Amino acid sequence: MARWWRRRAAEDGEAVGAEPPRSRQEHEDGREHGHEPGHEYGDRPPGPPQPGPDAQEPAHGSGNARRLSGGRLTLTDVTEGRPEQEIISVQLSAEEIRTMRARSAIDTLGPEHPDTLVALRELAEALLSVPGRGAEAVELYQHVARTQWTTLGERHEETLRTSAELAGALHTTGQLSLAETAWRDTFRAQAETLGRDHPDTLRSATRLAAVLQDLGRAPEAEPLVGDVLARRVRQLGRDHPDVLSTTNAHAAALLKCGRHQEAERILRSLVPRLEDRYGRDHEKTIAARSNLGAVLVRLDRHAEAEEQIRAVVRSTEATLGPDHDTTFTARNNLAAVLHAQERYEDAVPVLRAILAGRAALHGDDHPITVVTRDNLANVLIDAGRHAEAAELLDRCVHDYRRLHGPGHPRLRAAEERLAWLRSP
Repeated sequence: MARWWRRRAAEDGEAVGAEPPRSRQEHEDGREHGHEPGHEYGDRPPGPPQPGPDAQEPAHGSGNARRLSGGRLTLTDVTEGRPEQEIISVQLSAEEIRTMRARSAIDTLGPEHPDTLVALRELAEALLSVPGRGAEAVELYQHVARTQWTTLGERHEETLRTSAELAGALHTTGQLSLAETAWRDTFRAQAETLGRDHPDTLRSATRLAAVLQDLGRAPEAEPLVGDVLARRVRQLGRDHPDVLSTTNAHAAALLKCGRHQEAERILRSLVPRLEDRYGRDHEKTIAARSNLGAVLVRLDRHAEAEEQIRAVVRSTEATLGPDHDTTFTARNNLAAVLHAQERYEDAVPVLRAILAGRAALHGDDHPITVVTRDNLANVLIDAGRHAEAAELLDRCVHDYRRLHGPGHPRLRAAEERLAWLRSP
């Protein structure tokens, strides 16, 4: 039995059925969860490292990315000979509506009926979009996957779909090691069942690559993304929207591997094609322009990079809002280029604002929040504020050890910088 789809409990017990979680009004909890690709700063021994930009891929759906809407429940009085009269009307969230559907399915069809399992999976999708309910969503996905594995078989299309959505939920809630295992198993099963060229298989390969990048293993991720791109080009042609998105993802993968000239060459060709097709401020265009700015930072073309990145920040703030993950990524890249130009006092407030925003959006202990805290510490070191930097890095060391275990590159880098700050 694969560990990633088992219920995470001390006894790891097996329940016969699943009781849907209570609605937000019945059960209030307050932790944030989420996921966004992070980055590391480069090395500059023995002192603090130089900044590095965030590479940004277009959003890829894993079954929980679409926006969910609620509805309205209306009770009416229908009496013969009189017009229908509304008694009460209540606005319900997507979570509340799906909770009602799941409970009804359990009561009428039983806990293991295929339609009940679909209803529970849809409830898990809704829970994942609610701050503080990510852990419940993962547990519910695990129950559905476990039951479908037993009742439908590990290669059934519904089992594979749940496996993919569970893998995405693990990634979203920052459980990166489990997410890697889940995506590997899902990718392997889809490749054997559906074929390597099937859209679901290609999406799983892309999401596996994203997890590997978040684990600091970009060289392992790049061949996966390159293979997906080659297969999509063969199937769909050079100008298909999926090919354009994958081309940007491949450029981002090359950037994370340090292959900057290759990434720039691809992006210089891609950005005009995206602008022609979607416009300058479309999210796909913004993602590619952001990556081009990140490449220019890495190539030390700072004035050109700052101009490009400030334009991206303006676009993301105008189209997505100031508190969107993509906007935070763009601002992080601006802080990186300011840092590279030794404009530390300009970079510090930018990173403070990003850290506060990501903590509010994802939670204080989420991997992307931890990486942002690490970035702020790096700039504070160069700004000469060593006491504050050491305090932040001490927390990063604790969090990296919790998230990644001993020996991870991010943990080692943070430990070395903290030791350097504390050395006499």
